[in-house]
Amino acid sequence: MVAVMAMLILSGCDSFMKVVSVSTLQCSNLGATTVVLKGQLVSDAGSEVAERGFFYGTSKNLRDHMTAECGPGRKGNFEARITGLLPNTKYYYQAYAKGDDDLDVGDIMEFTTYDLKITVHTDQPTVVSPENVTFSGSYVNEESFGLEKVGFEYSRFGDYSNSSIVYCTNTNTPFSAVVSLAPGTTYYCRALIQAQDSTILLYGESVAFATTEYEDPEVITLDATDVTSTSARFRAEFNANGNNINNKGFYWSTTSDFATISQEWSGGAGSAVNSYEILANNLTPSTRYYYKAVVQYTKAGVDQTAFGEVKTFTTPAAK
Repeated sequence: MVAVMAMLILSGCDSFMKVVSVSTLQCSNLGATTVVLKGQLVSDAGSEVAERGFFYGTSKNLRDHMTAECGPGRKGNFEARITGLLPNTKYYYQAYAKGDDDLDVGDIMEFTTYDLKITVHTDQPTVVSPENVTFSGSYVNEESFGLEKVGFEYSRFGDYSNSSIVYCTNTNTPFSAVVSLAPGTTYYCRALIQAQDSTILLYGESVAFATTEYEDPEVITLDATDVTSTSARFRAEFNANGNNINNKGFYWSTTSDFATISQEWSGGAGSAVNSYEILANNLTPSTRYYYKAVVQYTKAGVDQTAFGEVKTFTTPAAK
């Protein structure tokens, strides 16, 4: 009987020893965005527990908590370094440990991250040309907090949906970047800085601006040359003013209102050469003609046409 009782007592003690027990300890190394959470595995039931770690979040009930796992371990202290926290924010945390069949949690404790004393400023962008804009910004870093990247976010929408980001080549302040945008379009931009493995992202104020339109091409109709009774050479010069030139040529007619026209194109797109000419044939002798240079181009995604001034000549009589 005594032996049986002894076995039951030992069995009960063994069952008690298998219960995992954990305590939450005071955190350390608190900063604006980082902290080291600490806990203690009080009892490990005599063998390595499957997992230790921390639950933490901004709600005291930790219902929507985040988890920092420390892996398996034996009785003793353990800790986890947490990064990417929000500055000047109260957090709650508790240690936990999982055995084979049970989970134990420590008391809920709290800490408040320091205020991150960094301010970011967005300057008004400088529109250099219809397609090129210079963004500029600056920051004040009172804590000498380590920065990973600086740059700008920009979008056609004030809520920065479908946005793009351009980063600068270094993290010095002030900083700037040149970007290519669509002409004649309203955009929004804001300076940004990234720190701590990109987990901290701070923005300057949002600034609206509009890129300019390209000016229309300038087209000059020159005097016709080599005029015969049935032909004439039409000549023109133009300045594309940055527009995409699709075609260039001439309209001509025997009436000044160009009610009925003849037309011919000089060979296609491109603005590298800013002059062109054609030889108009099948003209009628002893006839007054009106003609003007024509340039077709695309502006803000829309096909458009620019004209030179109207010139006139009279073909000589047939010989």
